[in-house]
Amino acid sequence: MLTISAIASAQVMAKLKIEGVEKNEGKIYVSIFNSEPTYKVREPYLSFSLNADNEKVTKDLSLPAGQYVFSIYQDSNGNEKLDTNLIGIPKEKFGFTNYDGKSAPGGFNRHRVQINEKVNEVVVSLYKI
Repeated sequence: MLTISAIASAQVMAKLKIEGVEKNEGKIYVSIFNSEPTYKVREPYLSFSLNADNEKVTKDLSLPAGQYVFSIYQDSNGNEKLDTNLIGIPKEKFGFTNYDGKSAPGGFNRHRVQINEKVNEVVVSLYKI
């Protein structure tokens, strides 16, 4: 019983805010990574999709306290993948935590954010290059 209550108390209610959404253009796909190894091999801790029904979309999450990278793209054409050009540059809007849209995305350490009782809001802006 102690183990269950310890696990439950480690959960944090967090809010994800996605900005720069093209309203009513397909779906938004979110992948959340909780470690560098899983980020490198693209195995998310949690993934889900959201409707692109506003220019800002929010989602309440319950996550264990820890470090995470949020990777998000808007699938405008409905093919359930991030379309890229011949050299791998995205054709659709995308974003990461701690990303400003001005350079190539980096690794887990560059994009990680801490989620805990004091820091429980994550804002990700979507960019089109």
